[in-house]
Amino acid sequence: MTSLILPPNEFLDNYILNAQFHKLASISKNAYKFWKKVQVGRYQGTRIIFLHKNYILEKHKNALLKCDDLSGYVLASAFCSFTTLAPSHLVAKNNSAIYKLLDIKELCGIKFVNLKAFYDFLGLEYNKHIYIEKCHFFSPAPFEKRIKITDTMCVGYY
Repeated sequence: MTSLILPPNEFLDNYILNAQFHKLASISKNAYKFWKKVQVGRYQGTRIIFLHKNYILEKHKNALLKCDDLSGYVLASAFCSFTTLAPSHLVAKNNSAIYKLLDIKELCGIKFVNLKAFYDFLGLEYNKHIYIEKCHFFSPAPFEKRIKITDTMCVGYY
């Protein structure tokens, strides 16, 4: 078994959520540990396991096809870690202006953010490092690149 720690900006394009897969396949949540060849990923500091699509056993291909597509998504905690955004902005009842700009999906009680769609919204390349902060904390324009996304919040990038 190959286990990878995914960087916080790694899209889950080639992965499925183990919590969903094991239910659809009617197998134990730890069954993947006994497969000869399997590649799993997880984000730093989390226990949520993602299975690489190419390493799913042939007998479970039907369950694989039923799993939700996570292309472009990252775990919400990874998004917050990557962008330095407080997790409270990802809760609908907090009325955060940023919440309305993000494509957020919940699956098996686990929250995901479409980071790829956010990059597209900003018009940035996917390899850029981004951070979200209140605009008044930024240095003057020539020193720090930023995009204003709400009345008070900006995205810095490099």
